[in-house]
Amino acid sequence: MSMPYQQTGNQIDYQEIKQTKADLKAEVHFIGQIVGGLDFQTDDGLFCELAIDCGDGWDLLQPGNNKGIQTQTSYANPGQLFSWGHPFDLHFSVSNLIGWPKALLKVWRLDSSNKIDACSYGTAIFPRSAGYHQVTCETWTPTGENLDLEIRKPNEDLATNTDSLSKFDRTLDWRFQALSFYMENPPRLTTLAPLTTDKGDFARRKILNSISNGKVIMEVEVVMKNFKRLSFSGQ
Repeated sequence: MSMPYQQTGNQIDYQEIKQTKADLKAEVHFIGQIVGGLDFQTDDGLFCELAIDCGDGWDLLQPGNNKGIQTQTSYANPGQLFSWGHPFDLHFSVSNLIGWPKALLKVWRLDSSNKIDACSYGTAIFPRSAGYHQVTCETWTPTGENLDLEIRKPNEDLATNTDSLSKFDRTLDWRFQALSFYMENPPRLTTLAPLTTDKGDFARRKILNSISNGKVIMEVEVVMKNFKRLSFSGQ
């Protein structure tokens, strides 16, 4: 292995270290925090779960973070802010810019009987330029209509028969709404596939009905390495 310098007596002669583009790897750090939730109309405690969705050219150098980041439970202050202040540090190695990382957010509710329910979902693309950013993610809640996507006629193709499926499942809507109201058991997604990008289940997303909910606020510092030397652009 060649040394970056040679020592002759008391003198050190540094050799020039040359790197080609093949030796370089673009890297991105997303360092920040999940600040809190705002305007969620509940007196129960809330906590937030963050998962990462990204393209095949993005390698998370701390694989454990891809399993999800979860905040503590917080209760609203008089300004309806659920304060979490939960830090995250995501370090990616990048071979191409396809599939820029996206945050998949799920907000959970903890009620007075210690029952936990997922009450809201949202997505936010991480900033594409270096520096400090504040990201506000609008969240939504499934209404219950069309959630039971497996109840359909035998051999019916979901992708090509969404209209008939929508009419069939609409009869189940009142059952989900009644269960949500009386049992405080809101409808939930059984998979996060409708939230993802290139791997998303677009047929199911098309017939998924929802209502708006609160906001999740994040603060992110973006640090990019070797983007200019590799002629990458985050914009």
